[in-house]
Amino acid sequence: MTEDLSWGRRYLMCPPAHFDVSYAINPWMDVTVKVDRARAQRQWEALVRTLRDAGAEVETLAPHPELPDLVFTANLGLVDGDTFIAARMRHPERRDEPAHAEAWFREHGYSVRRLSEDVVQEGAGDGLPFDGTLIGGYRTRSSASSYVEIARLTDARILPVELVDERFYHVDIVFCPLDARCALLAPTKIDAESAQLLQQLVPDPILLTDEEAERFSANAVVVGRRVIMAACSPRLDSELRARGFTPVVVDVSEFLKAGGGPRCLTLALDVHLSERDMAQLADRYTAHNYHPLPVTVTHAEGCWVHDDRGRRHLDALSAYSALNFGHRHPRLVAAAQEQLGRVTLTSRAFSNDQLGPFARDLAALTAKDRVLPMNTGAEAVETAIKAARKWGHDVKGVAPGRATIIVCEGNFHGRTTTIVSFSDDPLARAGFGPFTPGFVSVPFGDAAALETALRTHGEDVVAFLVEPIQGEAGVIVPPDGYLRAARRLTRKHDVLLIADEIQSGLGRTGRTFACDHEDVVPDIYVLGKALGGGIVALSAIAADDHVLGVFSPGTHGSTFGGNPLACAVGRCVLELLASGEPQSNAARQGAALRAALEAATPAALSAIRARGLWFGLDLHAGHGSARDACERLLAAGVLAKDTHEQTIRLAPPLTISDAETDWLIERLLQTLAAGEPLRLAQPSQPSSFAA
Repeated sequence: MTEDLSWGRRYLMCPPAHFDVSYAINPWMDVTVKVDRARAQRQWEALVRTLRDAGAEVETLAPHPELPDLVFTANLGLVDGDTFIAARMRHPERRDEPAHAEAWFREHGYSVRRLSEDVVQEGAGDGLPFDGTLIGGYRTRSSASSYVEIARLTDARILPVELVDERFYHVDIVFCPLDARCALLAPTKIDAESAQLLQQLVPDPILLTDEEAERFSANAVVVGRRVIMAACSPRLDSELRARGFTPVVVDVSEFLKAGGGPRCLTLALDVHLSERDMAQLADRYTAHNYHPLPVTVTHAEGCWVHDDRGRRHLDALSAYSALNFGHRHPRLVAAAQEQLGRVTLTSRAFSNDQLGPFARDLAALTAKDRVLPMNTGAEAVETAIKAARKWGHDVKGVAPGRATIIVCEGNFHGRTTTIVSFSDDPLARAGFGPFTPGFVSVPFGDAAALETALRTHGEDVVAFLVEPIQGEAGVIVPPDGYLRAARRLTRKHDVLLIADEIQSGLGRTGRTFACDHEDVVPDIYVLGKALGGGIVALSAIAADDHVLGVFSPGTHGSTFGGNPLACAVGRCVLELLASGEPQSNAARQGAALRAALEAATPAALSAIRARGLWFGLDLHAGHGSARDACERLLAAGVLAKDTHEQTIRLAPPLTISDAETDWLIERLLQTLAAGEPLRLAQPSQPSSFAA
């Protein structure tokens, strides 16, 4: 079986509210034949359901009473990534349709390009990509010269195909890409040279008979391995199934009265025409400070993402817990959209109407007097360090330049120069010195070592900075009682306890904060990632007046910290957490996942560490590296990430459902038991959003 099409999972469609045959611009149209509009609506809705059942997403374009053929969205233009190239229609009856579509594309973040007035090109109806080449139909509707412009606008390779039968006036009636090797082709409906070139391009063409072509069999929509078509002869059914495809016949008889089938009714939105690979572009133009898995995500919802090849994956990393509420949670997106329409940034030179309510709600969640908002997690850690040092100087009376902060071995608090100064990761430090002094490192989870350091460094110690669970180190959970001991010792020695809950906090571990598992309240909470809902960068520290009171105007700040857009999203995040459902679901789903792993006892696993929906899975050396395992999981439809050579990290969204957890467990166990990548069927997509 070859790879699926790299496009065809997202479509734009227009309801047939005004569809009619009121003029004749192709041989199929007969103004004396009445359209049953109610039946057309039912057929259209059935097609939408069929597409969604196959795993496609469908967006809707509003109909227009004066544009009856707007229902045939394939002709509105060509999509190239985030660019919409508007069509230029040959017939005046349809010339206003592209302008109507342009408004939708602009509203949805696309840039719009237009062809010159001396060419005609009728969108994706005459332009279908196959293996990096745009198959461009011309003569009956589009002009050959239009593809010179399209090649310039997109950098796409073009194979012009001359259409020779007026009844087959668009290329999408004679040609249909099926996968990376196979396509449907009606060879008698194009000129002989074009047919020869197409058969040279397509390694495994399925040649249609004239009868099959006349039933619009090539005007099909392909979603994965499903071919949704107007008609399928027994011979064609056999040919498709032999290649691993499942034909799905839908009734579009009302639309055939206007010469349009399933493909005509859909405009693919996930097409990249240009000869460029997004991952290659990123590799070429960004610094090589990451080594991502070989997947390029183009859109996402809930627990699921789609890549640029049309494959669906369950996101079991959640952007290192930044996506605790899943991708594009509807309430978070609504909050962001509402605020985008009002004001996004004022700087802290002025007040905005979102900062106060956000700070109030976060202070309530943490049971602290005040918060100080920033943007990234590293900024929040830096803010906590500055607060601790200033508190040590102003409140504790530590001499200038003597303030000492105790940290833990194996820590990860960010990558700024100050933070890597107390990292013990050689990769994070090499070549970045000189480093910031004032830090002492002790073993994580060792309360006795902490007590010794507190005694040794005496009154100069201002804080103990600790991750309640070390994430980057491999989801290292400390011994029971460690945080309680740290709280007792820091109080005894008049030292601030700073809990970096950037990854562990906000529901990830099944409680609001990881510290809650030991009923510990730190002096400073450091929060980030999920606080911005996976939409904006938002971080903060929360503490009482005697700590945050050390800051005065000019001593610390951020232009974007506390901006109204981030605060509006953050307020909605806090509302979701206030319900307690994300926390309880994390505990419930995490327990199910752990129980399944422990019951299965995969031979590949040497250790399972978990709290809530946060897992570190250690692999035996003989079963390959964690990177290899994550690549196998990727092939099975699961996004996870390796750390420290032999550990797989898992952190699915807290909104994951029972069915999705079961699906994840099945793929995990099968992948851990296998030595080669799995090629499993793509799952259906249940809702990921908690009420």
